[in-house]
Amino acid sequence: MRWQSHSSRGGAAGWASLHSLEAAGVQGRGILINRVVEIHGLAGSIGEQLTLAWAAEQDAQRFQDPEIERHPGHLEEIQTVQRMAVRALCEMSTHFLLGAAHSLANLVLRVTLCNSLAADVVNAPKKNRKAQGFEPGTDIPFAWPTFSSSPEVELWAQVIPDAAEASGIDGIRKLVSRLRLLQQDHRFRALDERRGLDYHRRRPQSVKHTSPRTGIWSYDQEKKLSTTRMVASAEDAQRDEVLIHQICVDALTCITEAVVDIEPLIAESLAACHLVWRLDEPRAIQ
Repeated sequence: MRWQSHSSRGGAAGWASLHSLEAAGVQGRGILINRVVEIHGLAGSIGEQLTLAWAAEQDAQRFQDPEIERHPGHLEEIQTVQRMAVRALCEMSTHFLLGAAHSLANLVLRVTLCNSLAADVVNAPKKNRKAQGFEPGTDIPFAWPTFSSSPEVELWAQVIPDAAEASGIDGIRKLVSRLRLLQQDHRFRALDERRGLDYHRRRPQSVKHTSPRTGIWSYDQEKKLSTTRMVASAEDAQRDEVLIHQICVDALTCITEAVVDIEPLIAESLAACHLVWRLDEPRAIQ
């Protein structure tokens, strides 16, 4: 994938940015050069995450192939195993997809930080001071904020858009706006919500069971009557591997669309900051 190759251009882009910054008389060039290298490295990791997500999704398709031979005497067992395999592969894919989205948001953040006016806005809130300037190469957890579909996270909802406006750079404004579109995309929201269900709440099992979410005891307030019922083994409606696979496919599509739209905006934004994005061919250092 093209994005995976971006990391092979980081060093050359850093050197080219040095010359561009010197020509423009920009001070504090060292951090900006390292930021360019980090942005290219992040882009490469996003490309790898998307490639891995796609590979797992392709395997999930194969397990659902109706041409797979199934022994009629063990059909239910085979279907259960098949369902679990599809879910496992889809969850593997969504793991990489959420990682790619997280990395993409942090890439946009770091491009925004290349402008000093925008950086002042980002670093001003008390919460963000723990990130210590989001220095390139840092391992401080606060410098790698989580990205999700929640509209309530101030950094993505307010701070970054305000920083983009403060930059006065149209490319950064468009870059942040496209990230916000991804955050609001119903396909990305479905991915985020599914992860919340599977990892943070009670996971829907792939096999039949007798432990319904509602329990077996209930109380009628009007009749003042409590009831305890017998339950038969039943399927969990949310275990549907076809639905889970579709969530995976839709998320892969929407994140890939965002990545395609964002690449030219990275180049435009960095150029406005006297920095270089992906040279066509790696330059030899003279």
